[in-house]
Amino acid sequence: MPRTRDNDKREMNVSAPALRTTMGASQTKHNAKHGKRTPIVIATALIAAVLAVGGALMSGGGGGSGRTVPVSPIPGVTDDVLQTLEAYRGKVVILDFWATWCGPCRMEIPDFIALQNKYRDQGLEVVGISIDPIAPRGNPGGAPAVAPFIKANGINYTILMVNNTTALKGFDVSQGIPTTYVVDRSGKIVRTYIGVRPRSVFENDINQLL
Repeated sequence: MPRTRDNDKREMNVSAPALRTTMGASQTKHNAKHGKRTPIVIATALIAAVLAVGGALMSGGGGGSGRTVPVSPIPGVTDDVLQTLEAYRGKVVILDFWATWCGPCRMEIPDFIALQNKYRDQGLEVVGISIDPIAPRGNPGGAPAVAPFIKANGINYTILMVNNTTALKGFDVSQGIPTTYVVDRSGKIVRTYIGVRPRSVFENDINQLL
């Protein structure tokens, strides 16, 4: 996937050396009956089908793809982030790589919640990829820290965890987190941000792509 990158060094992010060290240490630790139908019955069935299709198209919002991706209140697990993104084809996606212990990452979360609330009906999906399982810190650390964090912070968008570094293929987080990708409706990465960015930056990208 082609990507663009904004490497503004003035922005806050968790340093890459510290991230690599933690990830390396973690990897060492864990590897119907048939009957006669009258024309009226058939017509009624056709009308119902048309209404159902119309309702499905509208459920994605005015600017959506016609397909609603459910958001779970508990974190899921992905073995392949790139493949997981296929479920969001037709949506504009903010893909955020983060961790519960990352201060700069936590700073962005209220903005992502607000953006999800404001633009989801128009076709936006915010997806957070937690690296806690492969870079645990704190007590509790790792995967057990994620679900309580989601609840405590009222996160309203999809959170997925990765259990190994191979799940990150196609995405570079070696310069630190948060690393955030903006993905268009066709699945193409159009922006890459390393470090914290204000809500206005993402909102500008969203309005250009929706």
